[in-house]
Amino acid sequence: MFNSKHYVPILKWKRAEQGALMALGEKHKKNITPLVQFVMPKNKPQEQLEDVIKRFEAQLTEISVKLIDVWGLTPIFVDVSLLFSTALKAKALKVISLEGHRLGGIFIPVVHLNDDEQIIKSALTVVKETKKGLCLRLICSDLSNMTELNQNITKFLSGGLGEKDVDLLIDIKETEKNGDKYTKYINLSQSIPGLSKWRTFTFASGSFPVDLSECKLDEENLIPRIDWKSWKEHVSNKLQRKPAFADYTIQHPIYKEVTQFFHPTSSIKYTLEDDWLIMKGKKQKFELYLASAAELVKDKRFYGENFSDGDKYIAEKAKHFETYIKNPTIKGTGSTETWLKAGINHHLALVAHQIASLP
Repeated sequence: MFNSKHYVPILKWKRAEQGALMALGEKHKKNITPLVQFVMPKNKPQEQLEDVIKRFEAQLTEISVKLIDVWGLTPIFVDVSLLFSTALKAKALKVISLEGHRLGGIFIPVVHLNDDEQIIKSALTVVKETKKGLCLRLICSDLSNMTELNQNITKFLSGGLGEKDVDLLIDIKETEKNGDKYTKYINLSQSIPGLSKWRTFTFASGSFPVDLSECKLDEENLIPRIDWKSWKEHVSNKLQRKPAFADYTIQHPIYKEVTQFFHPTSSIKYTLEDDWLIMKGKKQKFELYLASAAELVKDKRFYGENFSDGDKYIAEKAKHFETYIKNPTIKGTGSTETWLKAGINHHLALVAHQIASLP
């Protein structure tokens, strides 16, 4: 499917992320294969968990349609690991993937070595029907004992799959500030048996912070993109097999359901060459988005309104700032969702551009 000069962004299946993917230009999409993680919808007032699950199940075929509407007919990885029950995970993986295949899409199911047999069975059912293979997603604990890992991989492949049918994704989640964790696990990954035989090989991590508490108001905040810089450093070295790059864009790699119910600050998160520029605002002070946008477009590091849909949005809001200051009753500050969409879209476009520009 792809070599090391490719990008696998890991995204939650939520409206901001959907919009960011949908707005990508074709020149960037050709270098990207997204991995989407489905999450449970928010509870409605007095709604029980069983009712939430039933509501999600009723939407499964609609999700397949929406995925194709957002991404088209090119490959996309589908991951159900954040859903609440084994039965729901197994059903969602099977229904979404097979319905997507029926509609002409290429939905590649993602599984973990420690997944319940019911989930693995669903994935293999999809593979048997679609002939499109699957993705095996390994985490740090899988690599803690390489002898045991090799045995588990052998057992996993004994179900009739070969390495050529499987996209291998190693996901270490959070990186450390010094990059040592990245180095440790990318070196361990090189000891996986038959590494050159797997259909694709991708290494994922995320270095965006869990929150912006360490960032200051009215000051420039730069957060190093340790995930990106570590990947660049290692793929320039001699490895048995160089991995494709995967990250969590401008979001923390560990998803916590509870954080979805807090109001975030009105902060712009803008990806630069090797850092994230954070223009921190206050909670629910949406006019601060406009003020920050007006400052950002004057910055020489701004990529220009024609670089991506997200950059176009920032430029439009910057122009709106002067009008809004004269008359704050005029709407148009944008919302948390639209600014997240813009930030993710810019990040996706920039990383795709960076990877395409590598020698």
